[in-house]
Amino acid sequence: MKNALVFGGNIFVGKAIAEKLLKLGYTVYVLNRGNRPNPKGSIHLEADRNDLNDVLRACKGIDFDIVVDSSAYSPEQTKIAIQAINHGIKHYIHISSASVYIDENVYPYTEDSKRGANSVWGEYSMNKYLCEELLFKQYRENGFPVTILRPFYIYGPENNLDRESYVIKRLLTKNPIIVPGRGLPLIQFGYIDDMCYAIELICKSNICLGKAYNISGNEYISLKGWVEICAKVLKVDARIISVDTANTGYKAREWFPFRDVTLIGSCDRIKRDIGFEPKYTFEQGMKKIVESIDLNRLIDGFEISDIEKSILKNYSIMV
Repeated sequence: MKNALVFGGNIFVGKAIAEKLLKLGYTVYVLNRGNRPNPKGSIHLEADRNDLNDVLRACKGIDFDIVVDSSAYSPEQTKIAIQAINHGIKHYIHISSASVYIDENVYPYTEDSKRGANSVWGEYSMNKYLCEELLFKQYRENGFPVTILRPFYIYGPENNLDRESYVIKRLLTKNPIIVPGRGLPLIQFGYIDDMCYAIELICKSNICLGKAYNISGNEYISLKGWVEICAKVLKVDARIISVDTANTGYKAREWFPFRDVTLIGSCDRIKRDIGFEPKYTFEQGMKKIVESIDLNRLIDGFEISDIEKSILKNYSIMV
């Protein structure tokens, strides 16, 4: 039986990846500090991934065929991961981010778009870029078997970020939803099961070594359209207030789950190389999410934020 290691592995993306590898028949190890329950059937390696000696101790005597790093947010963390497990692995899959692209207003992004520090995404994008550069360098100089995935927005059941839950709470409580950027920026969602399916295909193919791939669904959706699809799935009417962000006195992320910028890309390369094709439309994925949530519990005691109330007051809208 083959061994797989997932860095993280106990929350949303990492958890879904670990569960997918378990279904594929791997013996799955998850490395984390043990702050949350780990997937049933996995083997917990308790360690602080920021401490090389701690990771070396936890992984001692174990050879991994597949390693998936879903929780590296700095080049230092990536360096430690490489040092600790670089012995006989067949494939190292690094979960990066589409935020590494810096060609603003040149869409859709492709894997050849310019990368680096992005003023919109700040330090997060720079660190993700530096993680990638370290891994590419290891591939060029040492043949390190890496494949990099650059997801756009990942969504699905158990999302730890208040995105799908954000809009569901407001729709079900009949509160207005204030959409920044006049609702026009385009974003792109990838359902979590689709990304796990892509990882399954990558594990079977050496053609992916040394490459990076955009990964997402096929649709480009406006911020306003995102709310409208969620309302359709819930079978409720949406009270959408589309605003010019600059006129609110706040940054979009101070009250809304997304920045008021477009983030979309082409996933043609991964489709061409390994035959990946998303199985879920955004609407289909949202239906799966709604089915998985206790909606009454989600909205129990919910109120919109003071910032939302302030913006609505300026627009003479009472809640």
